[in-house]
Amino acid sequence: MLGRIAAFELRYQLRNPVFWVAGAFFFLLVFGSMTVDNIQVGGGGGGVHKNAPAAIAMTHLVMSIFFIFVTAALVANVIVRDDETGFGPLVRSTRITRLDYLLGRFTGAFAAAALVFLAVPLGMFLGSLAPWVDPETLGPNHLSHYAYAYGALALPSIFLTSALFFALATATRSMMATYIGATALLILWVVMGTLTARQEMRELAAWLDPFGGIALGEATRYYTTFDSNTRLPALGGVLLANRLIWTAVGLVALAAACLTFRFETRGAGARASRKAKGEAEAPPPARPAARPLAEPRSGGSTAFVQALHRARFEAGQVLRSPAFGILMVLGLFNASGGIFLGLEQNGSAFLPTTLRMIEQLQGAFSFVVVLVAIYYAGELVWRDRERRIADIVDATAAPDWTFMVPKVLGLVLVLGAMLLASALAAAAAQAILGFPHPDWGQYLGWYLLPTLADWTLLAVLAVFLQALAPNKFVGWALMAVYLVLQLGLGTAGFEHNLYNYGGGPGVPLSDMNGQGDYAGFAAWFRAYWSAFAVFLLVLTQGLWARGARDGARARIARLGCRLKGRTGLAAAAALVVFAGLGGFIFLNTNVWNPYRTQTEGEVWLADYEKGFLKYEKLAQPSVTDVTLNLDLDPHAPRLSVTGAYDLVNDTGAPLSQLHVRFDRDVKVERLTLSAPSRTEAFPRFNYRILHLEKPLAPGQTVRLEFATLVTQKGFKNSGNTTRLVDNGTFVSNDEFAPILGMSRSGLLEDRTKRRKYGLPPELRPAKLEDESARARNYVRNADWVRADITVTTVADQTPVAPGYLVSDTTANGRRTVRFRTDAPVLNFFSVQSARYAIRRETYKGVDLAIYHHPGHTWNVERMMAAMKRSLDYFQANFSPYQFRQARIIEFPGYETFAQAFANTIPYSEAIGFTADPDKPDKIDFATYVTAHEMAHQWWAHQVIGADMQGGTVLSETLAQYSALLVMEQIYGPEGIRKFLRNELDSYLSARGGQAVEETPLIRVENQGYIHYRKGSLVMYLLRDQIGEAKVNAALRSLLARYAFKGAPYPTSRDLVDALRREAGDDPRTQALITDLFEKITLYDLKAEEAAARRRPDGRYDVTLKVSARKLYADGKGVETASPLGAETFDVGVFTAEPGKPGFTRASVQGFRVKTLKDGEQTVTVTVDGKPAFAGVDPYNKRIDRNSGDNVTRVKVDG
Repeated sequence: MLGRIAAFELRYQLRNPVFWVAGAFFFLLVFGSMTVDNIQVGGGGGGVHKNAPAAIAMTHLVMSIFFIFVTAALVANVIVRDDETGFGPLVRSTRITRLDYLLGRFTGAFAAAALVFLAVPLGMFLGSLAPWVDPETLGPNHLSHYAYAYGALALPSIFLTSALFFALATATRSMMATYIGATALLILWVVMGTLTARQEMRELAAWLDPFGGIALGEATRYYTTFDSNTRLPALGGVLLANRLIWTAVGLVALAAACLTFRFETRGAGARASRKAKGEAEAPPPARPAARPLAEPRSGGSTAFVQALHRARFEAGQVLRSPAFGILMVLGLFNASGGIFLGLEQNGSAFLPTTLRMIEQLQGAFSFVVVLVAIYYAGELVWRDRERRIADIVDATAAPDWTFMVPKVLGLVLVLGAMLLASALAAAAAQAILGFPHPDWGQYLGWYLLPTLADWTLLAVLAVFLQALAPNKFVGWALMAVYLVLQLGLGTAGFEHNLYNYGGGPGVPLSDMNGQGDYAGFAAWFRAYWSAFAVFLLVLTQGLWARGARDGARARIARLGCRLKGRTGLAAAAALVVFAGLGGFIFLNTNVWNPYRTQTEGEVWLADYEKGFLKYEKLAQPSVTDVTLNLDLDPHAPRLSVTGAYDLVNDTGAPLSQLHVRFDRDVKVERLTLSAPSRTEAFPRFNYRILHLEKPLAPGQTVRLEFATLVTQKGFKNSGNTTRLVDNGTFVSNDEFAPILGMSRSGLLEDRTKRRKYGLPPELRPAKLEDESARARNYVRNADWVRADITVTTVADQTPVAPGYLVSDTTANGRRTVRFRTDAPVLNFFSVQSARYAIRRETYKGVDLAIYHHPGHTWNVERMMAAMKRSLDYFQANFSPYQFRQARIIEFPGYETFAQAFANTIPYSEAIGFTADPDKPDKIDFATYVTAHEMAHQWWAHQVIGADMQGGTVLSETLAQYSALLVMEQIYGPEGIRKFLRNELDSYLSARGGQAVEETPLIRVENQGYIHYRKGSLVMYLLRDQIGEAKVNAALRSLLARYAFKGAPYPTSRDLVDALRREAGDDPRTQALITDLFEKITLYDLKAEEAAARRRPDGRYDVTLKVSARKLYADGKGVETASPLGAETFDVGVFTAEPGKPGFTRASVQGFRVKTLKDGEQTVTVTVDGKPAFAGVDPYNKRIDRNSGDNVTRVKVDG
């Protein structure tokens, strides 16, 4: 009987429109991800094939997340359906047993869900066969990979959700409860994803992720491109545990459903039971005493009052419903994940400022709000009909709008209540986290009001679609289509907010600059869409159902008749306002400012490269002197610049052409050369070639004068300027001044896109062996120059530019400050202007200053201390500091970086300034970033690398090394472990996303994960192995040879040669340098077990069993084992686990250097006290792909 019931259910589901619509949707989605470059679902990209085993597996798991609402509709509905149709009592009156009924229904519905999900592997497989797909993005097709991903990974997720939703439906007989369960499962997944930001929480998140995506991500975290393309993720470890755990949860849920289901009862929901009982027991109504009949009132005022009362009633219905309360709790739980867990990034902690709270709420809380708006729009619109009171309500003497408007207003009130609750919860979280002074002005102006406006637009659309639809399920489906379109329009190239309902430019937030002008820009779009929403409301009134026979077709057919009189005038007025605002927006976004889609930008870059990259190696004169006059109006915003470059031909050969380019959006008002020349202009690219009538002889000078304008009139569709702002302007010279010569910087790098636009497959720097590339440094336009810069801004702001203060005057509401350098600096600098508080101190003859937002004082003293520490160490070990001043200048957190210019360090408010200074167990981000940027005053502003492979080693890698030494002085070697662990994880995680290939450090091609992350590990290990004195001596020799000198610029080979000279002739040391710089070297170290035995003298002999091996990898990640030789490794014994809370310098009991060989071996360390942990390479100095097993607990005997 069970089989027959299952077969019946399956046949029923095969006739269900949900089955076919869902199948088509998922098929098209994954098919599109395989065949359309701009659609990415679960994997692929970079050098990873779209049909790589890891990409197939991840796509299946990602799709299983979105599939939960399909399983809810197919599986949970089987129980609810019988009761809703009245078929349940008939079925339960037969000889069918409870288990046959339940398991048969479940099996048939689950089989249907599993069949629908076959659309995913089918869509991927057929998409990989599409003839228009770039063959280089695909690998070999193996059906076993699809079968594994479907059967072993995705099917357990489908079974889990099917069983859970079936159990919920069985217990509650409510589809609403089932959808709440689906929402809870989604939120659990989101919160687990938030946990992965913390390394120590990733394993827990992998266990608790119900869909397995995080577990798969952990299993493949350190996959290289080669691994992803060739290795099928093994069903073992945390991935196997996750799948087994959640399959078991599904089995438990199914068993609970079978055990708790009462087959002999009617099975109605609790509400229906109470209703039926109430109806049965209700006494006959008493006849009321005769009263005079009240005369009914009508008219506008009465209707208005009725509408208000009705809105309150509608909102109350929702707010008092248990489902809403559960959804609200789920929404706050989801937001709390971001609030409490999102304050940590890369091992560092940040303060719970109101700005950060708002950013978390905007992302995490909105998901539940969208669900509430969609669901309750259907419930409010269709409730009267479902309860069969619509005929009575429709017969009342009230205009149509009094039925429709209260439902919209009630829904808006509900969303507003959710919004207010979320803000109060965030403020409470701030108090819990020790930040008891929330900024209520920010909550109101930055979050509550603008977000409520956006959610009102959503509510209007949801109600309109319900009024248009024949039933609420179709209305929900239409809203789902809208959400999909919102996600997909931009991908398809439709990026304009004029046709994206509710769309508008982003409003970046900043404590320094508030909402800037961005709130005003967004307000125009909100007004535009609000006018359209009014039109939708009028249409909703015209489509509103009144009467038993008032079906969807009939309502649509007579819509024209109902849009007459005042209703028609209202619709026309709304359309007129909508069109007028749309015209004004179009004027701003498409006439006053350029509108560029992503595709148009790619075409521009491709054409730019085709036209001008051929000039890249054309010799150009060097800049020797820079004179600039900048007139800044931050309120406009507008930056007008006049200036001059003094140029000298230092190439050794005559020059007949001068190539001058500008930023794409700079308006060039004047460009003149002191020597006779003819200008060939390419306006589309803002590129000019000045043909000299008489070639510029070697050693000859010439002056280039220019005038430029940087401004934004009105607003853009997106990408409004964040550089010229009311308070916190930050512009670099390449944004307003000429750039000499062509560079490949910023051109297309993605290989797929390069092939698409007919470009060579790769765009890579010059080879390390290319001596001609030493004629340019890697910043290209940055020669050593003398600068004279005058900045004029508003009187209440402080401008900052490179050089020393010459004059500072204020007149007519404008402040003019002149800066001049007294020694050459790189032609690479910034100009900033804001209302600053300034912390000053003179330290050993150097004027230190921190220009900061007045409210951001938490880390100022820490930054000042880091500047002093840096000056002390770098001057003592490298060379004298070349300036008399050093300045940190805060800028708005629209971008999250710090950058070193000559004695000037722009520093984002979003990083060190708002770091939490009271978290000693976290990385001190403020100190680290400050030390790193101070180190650039040596590594970039004294020595700068050539424009070739390895160029960034001489700046970024050496700055990382220098910062690490400053950090070590403060926190000791024990405190550096968490930083090295984070660097190691970042490096290993990024290797698999490399678009071209991974290079050895000496050949790094401006790859951040190599020159930053790997660079830290390499230099710290080298310092550990050959000694700090030798490394620093090598760096001093590099400075002595190349500091402040032009071409030929130094290379990474010069650095390695200097290190080799200082390291001595020991073959082991020379081999280590080769491994670290010239090869991609990996280690596999593991502490297998540790035991300790108490000696008669009270000390302990700790015996540690370890295994060790070394591997080399090529650029794709193919690994080859290599003998260890006689390499030495740290072995340590501790009373607390390294890197964990509570670990300090006092936790170290014994630390030895041991020579290890390949394979397993035993080492012994004798310590004074009782040990708890022991390990090999416990501070993660080596690049070990599984550094988590380097330390193990010690078993103590006696």
